[in-house]
Amino acid sequence: MRRLGAAIDRLEGASARVGAGDLLLAGELRGAHDDYAKLEEITRVVSSRLDGAILHLRDLLEE
Repeated sequence: MRRLGAAIDRLEGASARVGAGDLLLAGELRGAHDDYAKLEEITRVVSSRLDGAILHLRDLLEE
C-alpha cells in the first residue's frame, strides 16, 4: 500500500508539472497570436502606404 501511495503521488506530481507546462505553452501561444495580429496590421498599413507611394510616383512619371 505504501508503494502504491508513493506511485500515485509521483503520478500526481508529474501530472501537475505537465498541466503547468500546458498552461505555459498556452500563454506563449496566446502571445504569439497577439504578435501575429499586430504584425498583420502593420503589414496592412505598410502595404497600403507603399501602394499609395507607387501610385503617386506613377502619376509623377506620367506628367
